Amino acid sequence: MYRVLFVTSDPAARKPLKSGLLEQGLTVSLLEAPELLKEDFAPGKADVLVADLERSAIEPHKLCHAVKRDRALKDLPLVLLVTEEQLGRVDFSWGAEDYLTLPVSPKRLAERIKFLMWKLNKVELKNGLKHGALAMDFERYEVHVRGEPVDLTYKEFELLKFLATHPGRVFSREALLDKVWGYDYYGGTRTVDVHVRRLRAKLETGRRVYIQTVRNVGYKFLAEE
Repeated sequence: MYRVLFVTSDPAARKPLKSGLLEQGLTVSLLEAPELLKEDFAPGKADVLVADLERSAIEPHKLCHAVKRDRALKDLPLVLLVTEEQLGRVDFSWGAEDYLTLPVSPKRLAERIKFLMWKLNKVELKNGLKHGALAMDFERYEVHVRGEPVDLTYKEFELLKFLATHPGRVFSREALLDKVWGYDYYGGTRTVDVHVRRLRAKLETGRRVYIQTVRNVGYKFLAEE
């Protein structure tokens, strides 16, 4: 079940759309647009963000930039809801992956969200995942290998989680720095190598390899065949 964070300046008007998305099997949290600009803003967990630009209390480009600056939101796929009149002013350099014109039915929006998540190879995160002998609990921040607990630091856990939820995909060290450490981290790519080496030492105690080095590129997670 995908979790949608719905940003709008008119929550009352969008309640029917929220109800329709719930009926389509999605979970939805409505967020008033001005909340994005508050210093103590703390969004709940989400898999995709939908930004309603109609009658927005924030200029559309500023709303999108606020989303992409926020550490908790910047990696979420962003879908824009726009009016026909706004279409010519929408700039995808703002960071949006998709858009729909208003009015839109809950069914169509839900289908577009599910297709986007499939296209981006996103995994529906529930309570965790399991790859062979490796088990991760995202809520408790716990990792077990063959039933035995593995003690990971926060960043080791986040790095493993990111790689394991994108099995088979190769990520450069620079991409991993951005995705796991964030754009404001000033350390070098050597940090990634150190954390991967530590993960391997803790996880790969047998013959099973979880993280593979792709020469001159970066790393990828090997899903069990």
